[in-house]
Amino acid sequence: MPAGLEIERKYLLSGAPSDAELADLGAQPHRIEQVYLRSEGDWVRRIRKIDAAGRTRYVATRKREIAGITREEHEEELDAAAYDRILRADADPARRAVRKVRHAFPFAGHVLELDVFIEPPGLVLLEVELEDASELPALPPVIQALLVREVSLESAYMNHAIALRPPPTAEVPLDDERRGRARSAP
Repeated sequence: MPAGLEIERKYLLSGAPSDAELADLGAQPHRIEQVYLRSEGDWVRRIRKIDAAGRTRYVATRKREIAGITREEHEEELDAAAYDRILRADADPARRAVRKVRHAFPFAGHVLELDVFIEPPGLVLLEVELEDASELPALPPVIQALLVREVSLESAYMNHAIALRPPPTAEVPLDDERRGRARSAP
């Protein structure tokens, strides 16, 4: 894949494989918290805190769509102080943090990344970075058994769109008039 390009297919799963199945795949867990920043033109920007194997990394990323599943992507390592400074100064107030556990494992010449979302809960996505947009990666049987569909071109499954979703515990308050009608309804 050329430097600065991300070619990625994404799949929606009905759930996550068991811990034993993930261990059989050789999956390595990474706890990720990503926060989206205010946009700059057509660039989507985010910062990530990644905890894996007792080590914490901080990464700033900016992406923009080129065509289909191909995006231009630039990443930069940060230190903890820079991460905190950017978080305080530039976090997009319209988006909430996305928290997930990413289980990365090799399969059929690719690294598969299975994201089990903590926030929002219940969502499970699999991402596969490719060399060519026409490539269709092989998936292990345990993943095939959970596969709902490919969602590579569905914007609702992009992490920056997922961050827009209201928190699952948010309730819409009823005003007094609607509350009264709700009580008097048969």
